[in-house]
Order: sequence, then structure tokens, then C-alpha cells
Amino acid sequence: MGEQRNSFLKQVRSQIKSKEAKALVSAELHHHLNEVKHYWLQKGISEDQAEEKAVNQMGNPISIGQKLNQIYRPKVDWVTLILFVSALLLGFLPLLSQGYIHTNHFSTYKVAFIIVGGMLALGMMFIDYRKLANKGWLFYLLGLLFLIFLTRHFNTVIEGQSVLKIGPLNIESLMAIPFFLLAWAGFFQSNRFKIWKFLLLFVLSLYFFLQCSFTTLFIYVTMTFTMIWWSKLNRKTISIVLGFIFTVAITWGVIGWMTVAYYQKYRILSFIKPYNSEYLTSKFGLLKIHHLFMDAGWFGKHSFMDQFIPQAHTNFVFLSFTYYYGWLFAAILFLVLSLVAFRIMFIARNLNDTYSKLLLVGVMMIYMVQLVGNVGMIVGFFPMTNISLPFISYGVMPILLNAFLIGIVLSVYRRKNLLSSNRLVSNRQ
Repeated sequence: MGEQRNSFLKQVRSQIKSKEAKALVSAELHHHLNEVKHYWLQKGISEDQAEEKAVNQMGNPISIGQKLNQIYRPKVDWVTLILFVSALLLGFLPLLSQGYIHTNHFSTYKVAFIIVGGMLALGMMFIDYRKLANKGWLFYLLGLLFLIFLTRHFNTVIEGQSVLKIGPLNIESLMAIPFFLLAWAGFFQSNRFKIWKFLLLFVLSLYFFLQCSFTTLFIYVTMTFTMIWWSKLNRKTISIVLGFIFTVAITWGVIGWMTVAYYQKYRILSFIKPYNSEYLTSKFGLLKIHHLFMDAGWFGKHSFMDQFIPQAHTNFVFLSFTYYYGWLFAAILFLVLSLVAFRIMFIARNLNDTYSKLLLVGVMMIYMVQLVGNVGMIVGFFPMTNISLPFISYGVMPILLNAFLIGIVLSVYRRKNLLSSNRLVSNRQ
């Protein structure tokens, strides 16, 4: 009677289009068939008869396959896709306001960045991210090798960041973040991962991030600490370790304050003491930013003729956007970008798989640090820093990094039904 069961399963699988779902469906149906077969065996009939009754009781294999195909077919997260496309299109508005849209150099590169970013996000959506779960060591080594290569071969420093400039392309430490996102998610999903391993690997990676960029370092630390908090490690142990690391960081910061560059001290001091005479006379200090932001009004000035905003299309893009288009359009822009974060949180909240949740927690923190950090320094909540506004700031790195993050979200959402069903099968077994 094994042939009858195999024939039944084959007909069911023939109706399912998703290759990823076929194995899961077979496991579920095998489990149901064994349950029904066990019931009939307890009634005292032979094993062959019990097998036959179990298969017949399941019903029409074609109808079952069609229903399961509807349940387990890959899902496209249209909400995230629409928000993603909207954010990319809004990224053209700063170039339009500053007149860069008519310059081939900027407009051509911007279109190219968006196309590559879109392809990256869609490509990640079709990759089964679950196959990366056990490759944490590989991604950690790739990220570490990238940082070592960058620290050895960078040829320029931009706003305190070590950058390898190749033509129009700036290769920076931000490109290492995705490798460590995948690495830590793979490590933290396991009960066997020890805290001493975390400390060793974290300190080693921290050393190389310190040599590249303080901004990227902050993103990395925030991402890692948040992910470990949601890991399977003991919460009490995590609290002690994170407290120790925080204490060391504060001590190192106090000692390192004497050696940092003047412009780095200036950013902090102008935030702490904005009314100091030294910072009041600055050409572009915190008070100048606040003045321009408040002077924009609801509908903006529609001109930069009387004002100069440095890095108006990169770090200060939210300020230039607000000054030109006004508070109303700035609020709409911030709303669209915030909805991306809320969407990620909504998807993560409904996941029961540890690896998937860790990935989305890391994705959310990388995205939120950029969004809150960039907007926060414009409205006066944080000191000035070298941080981009997701999808809006000009440059290949802000688009590619965040496109990768969106791709992870789309990949997780596409397989969310498989995750919940897989958990049910595991619990039954």
C-alpha cells in the first residue's frame, strides 16, 4: 500500500507550484496519514487496510493540492514594495529643488542607483533566506575580510570615514553591515552559541569598524545589541555583558576625547553649547540649521538663492528638502519613510521563527538609526553627524544598503506561511 500513498502524494504535489512548499506539504500529509492509519490500526484491522482507509479518507488529491497551493503560494508584500518605490521616487525631489536634475552627472547616476537598488531588492525577495541561516561563520569572515581590505587600501577620507574611491564609486565600511547582519542572525538563533564567542567576535569586528567610521560603528553596535537582546541567550547574562561593554565604551570615549579631530569635537560641543560665541559665529552651526528649518514655513521658500546649505543632497538633504518644499511635504516624506519601519515591525511581530525575527529586528534597527539620526540632527535632537537619509540622500551606498534591507523583508514575507506551517509540523513531530 506504500504505492498508493506515494501516488496520492505525487498527485497533490503536482498541483503545488512552489518548490519550497512541496517538501513541507509532503511532511504534513505524511503526518496526517500516519495519524489516521494509527487510528484504524487501533480498531484492529490490518496494516494494509489501515493504510488504504487513511489514503481514501484524505479525499481527492487534486482538490487538496489546489487548496494547499493557494495557502502556501509565495506572497508578495505589495505594501512594502509600494513604500519602497515611493521612497525611491521621492529621492528625486532634492535633486530637482537644487537644480541637479538637469545635470547629467547627477541625474544619470541617480537613475542608475535606483535601478540597481530595485534589482537588488527584487533579487533578494526570490532568494530563500532560510538557506543562509547556518552560514553565520561564512558571513562573519566575509565582513571581517572586507573591513581589513578597506582599512589597508582606502585612498581617501571623507567626513572622517575611510573610503576606497574607484571612479564615481565610494566603497565604505557601510557595505560590511549586511554581512554582519546575516552573521549575527545565524549565531544568535542557536542555543549552543556561547557568550564568550560573542565577546570575542564582537570586539574583533569592533576594532576594524573603529578604524573606518564612527557613524557606521554606531549603526553596527546598535544593530548587534538589539539582535542579541532578542536572541536565545540568557537575558540576565546579556544585561551584564552589555553593561560591561557600555562602561568600557564610556571610559574609552572619555580617554579618546583628547585625540579626536577638531571637527568631531566641534559637532559635539556646538550641540551641547549652541549659544557659545564660537559656535554662534560659525557659518553653518546648529543654530543656523534650526533657523533655516524654522524659516521654511508650511510651503517652503522654493529657492536657495539667499542661502547656502552644504551637503544639501547628502547628509543635510532633509534640511534642504524642508527649506525648499516646506514643513508639509517634509512631514509627508517623514511619514512615508516611517511607514517602512512600521511595516517591518508589523511583519516581525507575527513571526515565530527565531532566525526570521532576528533578521527583521536587525533590519529595523539599521533603518531606524539612519532615519532617526538624520532627521534628529536637523530638528536639533542630535549633534551633526555623517549619516544619510534612507533612499533620499544621493549616493549609491544609502540606496544599496536599504534596498538590501527591503529585499530581506520581502524575502521573509514571501515565505511567512511556510514558516508558520513548518513550526506546526515540528511541534507535532
